[in-house]
Amino acid sequence: MELAEATHNQVALLALAWGVSQSEAVQRLVDHFQRTSTPKKSRKEGMIDVHASYEGVRVEGFYDPAAESVTVPEGPAQGRYKSPSGAAAAVLRAQNPKVSSSRNGWSFWIITDTGNPLQTIRR
Repeated sequence: MELAEATHNQVALLALAWGVSQSEAVQRLVDHFQRTSTPKKSRKEGMIDVHASYEGVRVEGFYDPAAESVTVPEGPAQGRYKSPSGAAAAVLRAQNPKVSSSRNGWSFWIITDTGNPLQTIRR
């Protein structure tokens, strides 16, 4: 792939800042564009507002008690995840791909209205 020198320099700078190869930097940009170009998901009835904080960044989400899934409506980890742990892993990969993304999502996500871990309403 050919890039203008200025564009190549910008990709190289992003790769350096993120601590990844230039190829990985391009992949992250493409992944981010694909996630943000899809319509944002809105909260449906019966969903519970949740959030998580990681490395000083607050991530909002919705927990679906019927499916035990978490939806992150916007940001780098945007998407619907089959489990709270899957959503937690996506947040960690988006914020810091160098750390293990293995987390217990039931303790990672906080119920926004109560401040309690999601674990407190687990079936």
